[in-house]
Amino acid sequence: MARLTLAEQVAADARDKTLAQLVRQASDWDRKIVAQAVLIWMRDHDTVSANDLRDQLPDVAGGVLPGVLRGMSHNYLIHTGTYVPSTSPRTKGHPIAVYRRRTAADRAEAA
Repeated sequence: MARLTLAEQVAADARDKTLAQLVRQASDWDRKIVAQAVLIWMRDHDTVSANDLRDQLPDVAGGVLPGVLRGMSHNYLIHTGTYVPSTSPRTKGHPIAVYRRRTAADRAEAA
Protein backbone atom coordinates (compact mmCIF):
# COMPACT_ATOMS: atom_id res chain seq x y z
CA MET A 1 0.00 0.00 0.00
CA ALA A 2 1.42 3.36 -1.04
CA ARG A 3 1.95 6.08 1.52
CA LEU A 4 -0.30 9.09 1.16
CA THR A 5 1.15 12.51 0.69
CA LEU A 6 0.31 15.13 3.29
CA ALA A 7 -2.31 16.66 0.97
CA GLU A 8 -3.86 13.24 0.33
CA GLN A 9 -3.95 12.48 4.05
CA VAL A 10 -5.64 15.84 4.79
CA ALA A 11 -8.19 15.12 2.04
CA ALA A 12 -8.78 11.59 3.36
CA ASP A 13 -9.29 12.92 6.90
CA ALA A 14 -11.79 15.50 5.60
CA ARG A 15 -13.59 12.75 3.65
CA ASP A 16 -13.74 10.50 6.72
CA LYS A 17 -15.13 13.31 8.88
CA THR A 18 -17.76 14.12 6.27
CA LEU A 19 -18.77 10.46 5.97
CA ALA A 20 -18.96 10.10 9.76
CA GLN A 21 -21.16 13.18 9.93
CA LEU A 22 -23.47 11.79 7.23
CA VAL A 23 -23.76 8.49 9.10
CA ARG A 24 -24.65 10.30 12.34
CA GLN A 25 -27.27 12.33 10.53
CA ALA A 26 -28.74 9.29 8.84
CA SER A 27 -28.81 7.42 12.12
CA ASP A 28 -30.63 10.27 13.77
CA TRP A 29 -33.17 10.29 10.94
CA ASP A 30 -33.51 6.52 11.14
CA ARG A 31 -34.14 6.67 14.88
CA LYS A 32 -36.76 9.41 14.49
CA ILE A 33 -38.57 7.57 11.69
CA VAL A 34 -38.69 4.37 13.72
CA ALA A 35 -39.86 6.16 16.90
CA GLN A 36 -42.61 7.88 14.92
CA ALA A 37 -43.68 4.53 13.45
CA VAL A 38 -43.86 3.00 16.95
CA LEU A 39 -46.05 5.84 18.21
CA ILE A 40 -48.38 5.57 15.22
CA TRP A 41 -48.55 1.77 15.51
CA MET A 42 -49.41 1.92 19.22
CA ARG A 43 -52.44 4.15 18.57
CA ASP A 44 -54.22 1.14 17.06
CA HIS A 45 -52.50 -1.90 18.60
CA ASP A 46 -51.91 -3.32 22.06
CA THR A 47 -48.40 -4.67 21.37
CA VAL A 48 -45.50 -4.04 19.04
CA SER A 49 -42.44 -5.94 17.86
CA ALA A 50 -39.92 -5.44 15.10
CA ASN A 51 -41.99 -7.86 12.99
CA ASP A 52 -44.92 -5.45 13.06
CA LEU A 53 -42.96 -2.45 11.84
CA ARG A 54 -40.30 -3.86 9.53
CA ASP A 55 -42.52 -3.79 6.43
CA GLN A 56 -44.00 -0.41 7.34
CA LEU A 57 -40.66 1.41 7.36
CA PRO A 58 -38.37 2.66 4.64
CA ASP A 59 -34.90 1.14 4.64
CA VAL A 60 -33.24 2.06 7.93
CA ALA A 61 -29.81 1.20 9.23
CA GLY A 62 -29.43 -2.25 10.70
CA GLY A 63 -30.14 -2.47 14.40
CA VAL A 64 -32.09 0.78 14.57
CA LEU A 65 -35.53 -0.81 14.84
CA PRO A 66 -34.79 -3.08 17.82
CA GLY A 67 -32.60 -0.38 19.35
CA VAL A 68 -35.41 2.18 19.29
CA LEU A 69 -37.86 -0.31 20.74
CA ARG A 70 -35.45 -1.06 23.60
CA GLY A 71 -34.78 2.64 24.08
CA MET A 72 -38.49 3.42 24.25
CA SER A 73 -38.83 0.76 26.95
CA HIS A 74 -37.24 3.20 29.38
CA ASN A 75 -40.29 5.46 29.37
CA TYR A 76 -43.04 4.65 26.85
CA LEU A 77 -43.02 0.89 26.29
CA ILE A 78 -42.57 -2.09 28.57
CA HIS A 79 -41.37 -5.55 27.59
CA THR A 80 -44.19 -8.07 27.89
CA GLY A 81 -41.78 -10.91 28.68
CA THR A 82 -42.83 -12.51 25.41
CA TYR A 83 -40.63 -13.28 22.43
CA VAL A 84 -41.67 -14.21 18.90
CA PRO A 85 -39.56 -15.57 16.06
CA SER A 86 -38.26 -12.86 13.75
CA THR A 87 -39.81 -12.82 10.30
CA SER A 88 -36.68 -11.26 8.79
CA PRO A 89 -34.84 -13.79 6.61
CA ARG A 90 -31.51 -12.33 7.76
CA THR A 91 -32.15 -13.25 11.40
CA LYS A 92 -33.24 -16.85 10.70
CA GLY A 93 -36.08 -16.81 13.22
CA HIS A 94 -34.07 -15.32 16.10
CA PRO A 95 -36.42 -14.45 19.00
CA ILE A 96 -37.44 -10.81 19.22
CA ALA A 97 -39.12 -8.99 22.09
CA VAL A 98 -42.75 -7.93 22.21
CA TYR A 99 -43.60 -4.65 23.93
CA ARG A 100 -46.76 -2.93 25.13
CA ARG A 101 -47.53 0.61 26.17
CA ARG A 102 -46.36 1.48 29.69
CA THR A 103 -49.31 2.36 31.96
CA ALA A 104 -49.59 4.48 35.08
CA ALA A 105 -49.76 1.24 37.10
CA ASP A 106 -46.44 0.13 35.58
CA ARG A 107 -44.86 3.46 36.55
CA ALA A 108 -46.21 3.24 40.10
CA GLU A 109 -44.93 -0.32 40.47
CA ALA A 110 -41.46 0.72 39.29
CA ALA A 111 -41.27 3.60 41.77
